[in-house]
Amino acid sequence: MLNRRALMMVLGAAALPLRAARAEDDGIEGPGGEPIAYGPAEGFSWEALLALAAARRAEPYAPRPDPAPEALAAIGYTQHNHIRQPVAGGLFPGAGRDGVVTFFHLGELFRRPVRIHVVEGGEAREVLYRRGYFRYPAGSPAAAVPDDVGFAGFRVHEPERRPGQPGDWLAFLGASYFRSSGDLQQYGISARGLALETGAFDGVDEEFPDFTDFWIEEMRGGVMRIHALMQGPSVTGAYRFDVSHFPKTVMTVTCRLFLRRDVQRLGIAPLTSMYWYSQETRWAQGDFRPEVHDSDGLLIHDRRGGAIWRPLTNPKELSFASFLTESPEGFGLMQRDRDYASYEDSVAFERRPNLWVVPLSGFERGSVQLIEFPTQSEYADNIAAFYVPEAPVRAGDVLEFRYRLHWSGAEPPRPLARMVAHRLGRPHRHYPPGVNPQPDRLERKVVLDYSGVALPGVRLKPEDVAVTLGHGTVHAIRVERSVDDPLGWRVIFDVFTTETEDCEAIVKLSAGGVTLAETVVFRFSPEDGLLPL
Repeated sequence: MLNRRALMMVLGAAALPLRAARAEDDGIEGPGGEPIAYGPAEGFSWEALLALAAARRAEPYAPRPDPAPEALAAIGYTQHNHIRQPVAGGLFPGAGRDGVVTFFHLGELFRRPVRIHVVEGGEAREVLYRRGYFRYPAGSPAAAVPDDVGFAGFRVHEPERRPGQPGDWLAFLGASYFRSSGDLQQYGISARGLALETGAFDGVDEEFPDFTDFWIEEMRGGVMRIHALMQGPSVTGAYRFDVSHFPKTVMTVTCRLFLRRDVQRLGIAPLTSMYWYSQETRWAQGDFRPEVHDSDGLLIHDRRGGAIWRPLTNPKELSFASFLTESPEGFGLMQRDRDYASYEDSVAFERRPNLWVVPLSGFERGSVQLIEFPTQSEYADNIAAFYVPEAPVRAGDVLEFRYRLHWSGAEPPRPLARMVAHRLGRPHRHYPPGVNPQPDRLERKVVLDYSGVALPGVRLKPEDVAVTLGHGTVHAIRVERSVDDPLGWRVIFDVFTTETEDCEAIVKLSAGGVTLAETVVFRFSPEDGLLPL
């Protein structure tokens, strides 16, 4: 069984291609596109799925076995990425149409089969696996896979804009993970159906329940409906996704969960992303890029008009942050830096989508939690954020939630200035000859850049900046207008501390009792990225 680090590397690096695969790519043999074979029709409805999920909870949990261990072990990442079903042979085909569905093949990294059904007129028919659906690389070991193994997942394709294989904009693949490329047409951040014991205490292992069965309806009126059955050691669940693509990718998610056993940390509407490093301290040693991340901060909106921005970090050990909230208006992981020059990489980090969660029901009282795992590369999704209900979650509970996911390059509007960059360094202090800095006193300079329509008409003063520290003291607060941003201000201050553990800082900007900017909450290690004096 994969541990968390291995699974995150699978999902971060291999779960989905970062560009749309094209049929004309080299090394792919034809023809593929064999007509789809179906099982017998059976009645299907949301109520029937709820009953099925409830019935499965009463049964012992038994994951689906690896159907072809030797053959699947030979289908590595590169080979798997080149096994494709032609769009013309997928579900709901049609020239130039949106919503054509093709399947992911099983492989070394995706070994648990899922069942996929087509729903029409209240009846569902299972799609039966056939090797002839796919086109394979030359000499692919997939030829040894039996004809009844099932699929790894599926993806949904855009309308064809040029001859070839249209790019995909939505994909379900691996455990309960799914992604959309959003309006910037670039995969990045992932969502998943449920987070269980992510970063939990007392040595409890994280659990990754699976979407084991899908029921897909043809896109009509610009909306595609997808149902899924979740199964895991601690929970079963019924999910419904109502997905629209244009002009924005928006998913309304309804789920009912049936708990098999107690859960310490139940993460609802979980988001998963990657943050390696940014301009906060310095580049990663030996890497040519200024920044590498799919998201750079957690944003939370409350219903009173306030906002919290928590820049992401790559900690030396697991980091946990919790933000108590009652009926949050929304939360999400954002990619604020949209400048190619910040990344200097053709994989388009500047186009990775934001993922914004709008709670609709079931989010009455709880907390938005952020878990940051250490990583030494870009190939591990090391960031998780989700909502955790305040009430304990016990075996036998039945919980229902409804929320909306927005995959977009834009952020939800707020009439507050945003923090667009923050950096850490050493204070520029001049010591007399022969006098050295105190060895037990760690000094850091903090630089925060803000931008927004709330700032241009304000003459910001140092006394308008309130800084609260977890430990240490603040000195020399300064403010200055941005050199290159007519809507911008820069806040600068020094932090002095004798502690060595991480320090949390809370920064608020206000003038005359009026809040000017989102509250910035950031955490840093006094030793992060800085060489010894």
